[in-house]
Amino acid sequence: LYSGKLYTIEIYGDSTQKIEVTEEHPFLYVDKIRHNERNTDFKPRWNMPKFFKKGDYLAAPINREVRVQKTYPFDIVRGKSRGVKESIFSEWRWDVPAMKEFFRLVGYYLAEGSISGGHYLNFSFNEREREYIDDVKRCLASGFGITKVNEAHHAKNHGTNIVICDTDLARLFSHFGRWSDKKMIPSMLMYAPHDLQRELVKGWFRGDGNHYKRQHVSGMKEVFRINTTSEKLARQGRDLLLRLGIVAFINRRSRSKEGRRSMFTLGISGDQMMAFGAIVDIPIRKETNGKRRAGRFGLTEKFAFLPIRRITARDVENHPVYNFEVKNQHTYTVGGVAVHNCSAPAYESASLHAGCVEIHVLKGARVRYSSVENWSRNTYNLNTKRAIVAEDGVVEWTNGNLGSGCTMLYPCSVLVGRGARSDSLGIAFAGAGQNQDTGSKVIHAAPNTSSTIQAKSISKDGGISTYRGLVKITPNASKSKVSVNCDALLVGEQSVSNTYPKMDIGNDDVTIAHEATVGRIGTDEIFYLMSRGLSQERARQMVVAGFIEPIVKALPLEYSVELNKLIELEMEGSVG
Repeated sequence: LYSGKLYTIEIYGDSTQKIEVTEEHPFLYVDKIRHNERNTDFKPRWNMPKFFKKGDYLAAPINREVRVQKTYPFDIVRGKSRGVKESIFSEWRWDVPAMKEFFRLVGYYLAEGSISGGHYLNFSFNEREREYIDDVKRCLASGFGITKVNEAHHAKNHGTNIVICDTDLARLFSHFGRWSDKKMIPSMLMYAPHDLQRELVKGWFRGDGNHYKRQHVSGMKEVFRINTTSEKLARQGRDLLLRLGIVAFINRRSRSKEGRRSMFTLGISGDQMMAFGAIVDIPIRKETNGKRRAGRFGLTEKFAFLPIRRITARDVENHPVYNFEVKNQHTYTVGGVAVHNCSAPAYESASLHAGCVEIHVLKGARVRYSSVENWSRNTYNLNTKRAIVAEDGVVEWTNGNLGSGCTMLYPCSVLVGRGARSDSLGIAFAGAGQNQDTGSKVIHAAPNTSSTIQAKSISKDGGISTYRGLVKITPNASKSKVSVNCDALLVGEQSVSNTYPKMDIGNDDVTIAHEATVGRIGTDEIFYLMSRGLSQERARQMVVAGFIEPIVKALPLEYSVELNKLIELEMEGSVG
């Protein structure tokens, strides 16, 4: 429960959600320089809502990761009745080639597609959209060798339905949602190369999009719009366009009075229209109304910058805020990111921290859990963390472990769905009298799963750091991939580093890699840095900072600063 100022932030770019936070919640932020002009330079820094003002920018991170695949696997389930009480079901994997025709068809399906009877794939168009009807036929023939296509014409509504009687194809496209409000893009397509994603956007726009261009009293109004009743698809579409270098906005229109589902509009306006027009083959001029096109949003390689439309504050007493619960099932991550920061004062008697975290990553979701733990030296830190990851889900563990007399922590990922993934990065610092026993566990319980474990440790003044890990491949986890990397840095003659990896492999069709290194701070590096004017102590701190950089970069900025500072303090006075 929280008492104090509670801020509600509304941003341009998403009218469907309001951000409600406490006054000291940190955000990546950019001050607006001039009242009537968009910034030309965007350098984000951390700031708190109590200092925000209308027009300032919040930074939204862009995930630009691209995964090149020759094929995209889909599970196809076939069923055959043997009688009223008995049916036979079989499953096979369809590896669809990474071809533009497939992605274009996916776009058409997200807009105009449906499945009927479990055996028929349908695309619905207006009879005047002959170009798009013929394009769907061309993609079916070129991509899947399907030339037998039926057309059904409806004189009353001037519609034309393309009907394909192919059970496997119908089951394939059911992965993109059988109902209009359930349409979605599987995560593996969200990471596809940009040329393929452009084809998806083109098909989607042709089916559900429009180019609004009309003269008003105030001048020409122009915008691209794509409409959908699926909120998830609207948000995925915005993320996909960000990957393509285009900032879009989302609006929601309630149609409850009409007894219909809400409509979500993905819009592209201002200077963003030129890049989008190039995708959908509609040329857009750089100028409008006698001026160069401008927009509200900023864009860099890593971030989109969304201006604050409105910010309001109110005083609250004992107001519930987001937290982590164990007893009740009320814990949800906002935006897929959870940050956990633990520390404890030094008590005269020994104390125990027995933490427990369980995360469920549902189909196609992505969750990052970041934790920095700095307990007092007389604390026993015995921690349990586990994630259950469904099909195409991703969990990312980022851990920094300092302090405590003894730590035992092994975040575990159970990959239960096809294509699930786990990434684990951890840093442990063991000083005098400390035992940091940390590592990671991954259980591959489904095919095409993957995991990476990167563990780093620093032992100083006789401290003991231990990597203890488990990778288990079940018999049905074929084509799984695992990479484990353990790096240890020793400071001082009495320091200890141990590595205890365990691999339990139950399938021959997998790829497993393990690498471990241990070393001391090199005299050459220290000599070089000291020759540039640094003290010996500062030089050692810089070498350690470079050693832990991969973990620090994965943490939110304020926590990476804290981790760097804590290790810097631990390193003070080190000479070995």
